[in-house]
Amino acid sequence: MPAVSRKASLALFFAALVAIGLFTPAHRLLGVNQHMFLAINVLALNFCLGLGGQISLAQAALAGIGAYASVLLHARFPGATLVIVPGVVLGTGLLAGLVSRPMERLGEGFLAMATLCVSLVCVNVALSLEGLTGGAAGLMVEHKLALPVVGALGGDRVTFFLFTLLLALGAYLFLAIRDSRLGRALAACRDDRHAASSLGIDRAATRAVSFGLGGGLSAAAGAIHGHYTGFISPEQFSLELSLKALLFLVIGGPGNLLRPILAALFLETLMGWLQFLGESRTLVNGLLLGAALLAGYWRRRK
Repeated sequence: MPAVSRKASLALFFAALVAIGLFTPAHRLLGVNQHMFLAINVLALNFCLGLGGQISLAQAALAGIGAYASVLLHARFPGATLVIVPGVVLGTGLLAGLVSRPMERLGEGFLAMATLCVSLVCVNVALSLEGLTGGAAGLMVEHKLALPVVGALGGDRVTFFLFTLLLALGAYLFLAIRDSRLGRALAACRDDRHAASSLGIDRAATRAVSFGLGGGLSAAAGAIHGHYTGFISPEQFSLELSLKALLFLVIGGPGNLLRPILAALFLETLMGWLQFLGESRTLVNGLLLGAALLAGYWRRRK
């Protein structure tokens, strides 16, 4: 697709999101915000898999770190959002990048298992530290995100636009990196590790950057989500979130910006409408996702 057409499609997509945020009744945005949270994690995983070729099952854990860190820091320093949220995003991104480097030694076949272990460790830490995180019972969120002059950032509509802004920033960063020298280095690392090494590219350090950027984006989404829901628990950041993000990214195509996001928003909404089917919904959801996977496979073959 020509660059102009890609930019036009992206502009149309975000214009549609703005229209949804402006004209949809606020109470209906509750479910939409859950889908936006998932879509941002799909984009975050695209930094890891689409740019760097790293299969990650740690996006839910990274989002959980962002949520818990932001909520706990706001409980101690209410009103310091402009310091806390950037600090949490930067810290989580650095942590993700540092964790990524030693995992490079494991080889491609073990990378997914290593990130799965990271996810399980984070959940178990949250369950074990009951005095700090509330354990399995969860933690009530007493403070909203807030900005000077503007005040508290709460409510369904405001949160929707926060997610939209974060998605737009993530999309801009994704495109900027993909078309840059760093993006070309990441593509070389993804496609042929030996060729990348022969060109003098430090594969571990280069892919740590994309992994860290994905981790920071998930942490930002987790921070917004945690303050929005008013309650956080390890169950909200379980492995299911990571698996869904991976599934929708595979359906849309790693490396493509818009299709995985559309897959997450459209298919999650469609599956939500099937609640009237009761227990049969699981079967229909599986068939729907299977059909989407097959459609994506045949599209890429062409």
